[in-house]
Amino acid sequence: MKKLILAAAALGLGLSATPAAADDATSHELREVDWYRVQFIKWKEGKGGRAHEIIEIFEKTDKALGWNDVIDFHMSTGEWDSVVAMKMRNGIASMGWKKDPDGDKWMAEFSKQAGGEDKAKALFAEFDECILEQQTQIGHIDINE
Repeated sequence: MKKLILAAAALGLGLSATPAAADDATSHELREVDWYRVQFIKWKEGKGGRAHEIIEIFEKTDKALGWNDVIDFHMSTGEWDSVVAMKMRNGIASMGWKKDPDGDKWMAEFSKQAGGEDKAKALFAEFDECILEQQTQIGHIDINE
């Protein structure tokens, strides 16, 4: 019963705040944020070294495209071995695309770096085989707040 009362009170507070927010002209502007796809990775025993060798090829691909917005954390504590934050170059809207144009550019360059499309596919398969567990989340960094 207490939870029901608290929920009703919270809902009532939200409804009473809505008209004031609707009158605020800035409430219709998009926030200035950079969106990131964040991967939490646990490597299979003995596979972290090979995974990072492949990641070096990923980094060469980024560099060839003039991109420098991936953050790769090698974790010293916690359950994850690596946490990688990859900027969503076209913001949150890129989640709605059938095919990401930047992804196509990246794959073409990665194939070049790997020595061909078949070798690129083989490297991706090998990389995937290094992963024991993985989770992907979406987050953002506020730019002007």
